[in-house]
Amino acid sequence: MNIIASKNRNPNQNIQQKVIPHCQVIPGADSREINHIVEETFGRYTSKALKRNGKGVAIVWFRNDLRVLDNEALLKAWDSSEMVLPVYCVDPRHSQTTYHFGFPKTGALRAQFLIECLADLRKNLMNRGLNLLIRHGKPEEIIPSLAKSFGAHAVYAQKETCSEELNVERLSIEAKCTVRGCIRIPSSFGPPPSVVDWGSVPLIEQLELHSPKASLHGTQILIYDAFRRIKNVLVDTCFAVDTGGPRKLEYKWSQDQKLFESWRDGCTGYPLIDANMKELSMTGFMSNRGRQIACSFLVRDMGIDWRMGAEWFETCLLDYDPCSNYGNWTYGAGVGNDPREDRYFSIPKQAQNYDREGEYVAYWLPQLKALPKERRNFPGGSYIEQIVSLKHGNINQNRNQNDSLTRTGRRNNFKGKHAQVNR
Repeated sequence: MNIIASKNRNPNQNIQQKVIPHCQVIPGADSREINHIVEETFGRYTSKALKRNGKGVAIVWFRNDLRVLDNEALLKAWDSSEMVLPVYCVDPRHSQTTYHFGFPKTGALRAQFLIECLADLRKNLMNRGLNLLIRHGKPEEIIPSLAKSFGAHAVYAQKETCSEELNVERLSIEAKCTVRGCIRIPSSFGPPPSVVDWGSVPLIEQLELHSPKASLHGTQILIYDAFRRIKNVLVDTCFAVDTGGPRKLEYKWSQDQKLFESWRDGCTGYPLIDANMKELSMTGFMSNRGRQIACSFLVRDMGIDWRMGAEWFETCLLDYDPCSNYGNWTYGAGVGNDPREDRYFSIPKQAQNYDREGEYVAYWLPQLKALPKERRNFPGGSYIEQIVSLKHGNINQNRNQNDSLTRTGRRNNFKGKHAQVNR
């Protein structure tokens, strides 16, 4: 049985409010403070008035929704049963390689993040009278076997889908939806059925990966993205197969390995691109604006196959989701369900708008800290050589314009023909 949790959209999310871009370093909270916030939040959404009415055993198959709060599948399983068996399957296919270019489907940072999420989920379940059964293998083999062994009358799971038909259905009903509040949960989900071995949270070595160089705990993340575009994009698996995307457009993409590796490793000679790629490789995070800029540079300025970038993001991003990732890449490459095929993000303009004083690039590229703020995004010979020329605009020319702006305090409007296609 598939239970689809509500995914209602806040109508205010479509409103983009421009704020003054700035850099802010957010320090990590200590464990005591985090635990206090967690318990306070759980308390706010716990109701002792909830009563269960079901019989027998219900299985909750955790997939990508590794949470207890606001988990409708978990609540419905509890309500329809006397005992709940939470299950997570460590699918070996997640340790394989991507479809075209052989990158790891799950990179070390994302794997470590998954491990921490599983440990957190198990802790939260145990605090509320349950546990998490962890099994290694294919879910389509494990779940039916468990259902038979425990005599479960239902399996509850968050529905995952990428079909174009549901995209049409979703778009047709979204405008009529209202935003529901966070659902209430009982103070205890117990008791669980009797289990001899609940299994252990896997070690990263068991996933055939090595521990990431950067720790995810207390990582200081530099926030510089002043805009957050909210997208609801559903993509079909053909996005990952066809270079022309869902519209089968004819493009001649390059798969030049040297160019791709310079982008992947943050060695393009363009500080804004390099800083974003360094942040991705070190933390598994990249802002939405950064993802758009990095995508535009790879496909527009380098002419590299968009699927290489999409698969690399799949490897690295902690918040990887096939719908948003491949949907965004087809959108950026101009092969998605979007009539505009020449979408282009100007690096000089983006640097001016979102990192005017070079704080972001200097954070991830420390060699730029010694430069004057107005030159950090336009360092010229003080930085590595640029791997390609920009399709629109000249970064050295913009450095001179930036110097002029610093002296006069006037804003650069980037007037010219290319301003019509740059964002």
